[in-house]
Amino acid sequence: MHRNLLTGVIGAALVLTPLGFAQQPPNSQEKAAQPQRESDGVQQAIAFQRAKDRADARQARLEKRHPSVDYSNADRRMDDSNDGHHAPDPGPAQPKKDKNQ
Repeated sequence: MHRNLLTGVIGAALVLTPLGFAQQPPNSQEKAAQPQRESDGVQQAIAFQRAKDRADARQARLEKRHPSVDYSNADRRMDDSNDGHHAPDPGPAQPKKDKNQ
C-alpha cells in the first residue's frame, strides 16, 4: 500500500511539474524582466558611485586635518647641480672572461 501511494505521488509530481513551469511564455518573461534588470544595474552603479564619493570626501577631510605627506619641503628643481648627490659614471662595462679559457 505504501508503495502504491509513493508511486502515485511521484507520478503526480512528474505530470504536474511542466504545468508549474509553463505559467508564462518564455519571450514575455524575458521582456518583462529585462528593463527591471537594467534599471537595477543602473541603480546599483549610482549607489556605488555615491558611496565612493562619500568615502573620498571623508578621506579628504582626514587628510586635511592630518596630512600624511608634507608638500612644503618638496624639491622639484630641474637644474643639474652637483651638490653631492650625483653618482659618477663608471664608464664602459668591462668584458667578462670565460671560465673555460
